[in-house]
Amino acid sequence: MKTYPEAFGAPEAAQRFVQNVWFPPSRAWRYQLNGKSGNTFVLNLLFELEYGTPFTCQVGQAETGNQHPDFALFQVLASGLWGNAFTAGGTLSDVVKFPGLSLATVRDPYARALSGFFYLCRSHALGDRRFLTERIRMNALAGMDWERDANTPQGFSRFLHYLRDSAEAFGAEDLDPHWMPQALHIRPEIYRPDLIGRTEDLAPFAKRVADRLDRPLPARMEGLRRNASSRPKDGPDFYAEPGLRGLVETLYARDFDLFDYSRHGG
Repeated sequence: MKTYPEAFGAPEAAQRFVQNVWFPPSRAWRYQLNGKSGNTFVLNLLFELEYGTPFTCQVGQAETGNQHPDFALFQVLASGLWGNAFTAGGTLSDVVKFPGLSLATVRDPYARALSGFFYLCRSHALGDRRFLTERIRMNALAGMDWERDANTPQGFSRFLHYLRDSAEAFGAEDLDPHWMPQALHIRPEIYRPDLIGRTEDLAPFAKRVADRLDRPLPARMEGLRRNASSRPKDGPDFYAEPGLRGLVETLYARDFDLFDYSRHGG
């Protein structure tokens, strides 16, 4: 915060930013985790590039209380195989002047907002405690009836209005990482990624990463997508309500501009 006094609104935001930059002891690469934007694919890719074998560990949802089917993958940090500037005993240079390849991924803000909503609804269906306080706040402040509104266009509208109101009241930096603006995750003016992959088409990104690291590309690219959404493509238009796209465009304005995604309007 001393180095970038205008970048962070609170120490907690700066700490979260640093903690989400992961790298191996070799510091050959680093990756900035960005919620709902291809983390599972990229971490699977980096594990296989780093160790020459696919990641195959599993842990049951009942054991963790976490809905993510690849929760074990996100425990590589706890294993000591990867670290961040806190856990690896690093310094500010691990954030500002990193010696290796800096990586990030982004996602179309319209799709990411919808994915975040379905992720939150799934937490209700599974009884995931991690988002319980968020669901309680939405119940009270956005009129969200979790028995009626989950996975519906009406519920999505309430979700977006809740995010807008929360961002206006407390700042977008205070939103949960799964629906916080991606510009606040990556902070490209500080992190300065060498390669940015688009969640919509990660295969070319994976090839570029493997080439830059001079390591063989995994043979089964689809095997890296284990957390891909299973939501049916046919169904109601969640953006049919007038003004919802405008809400997304306002909340994620910098994401559209920084990462070159088109606004659809409405």
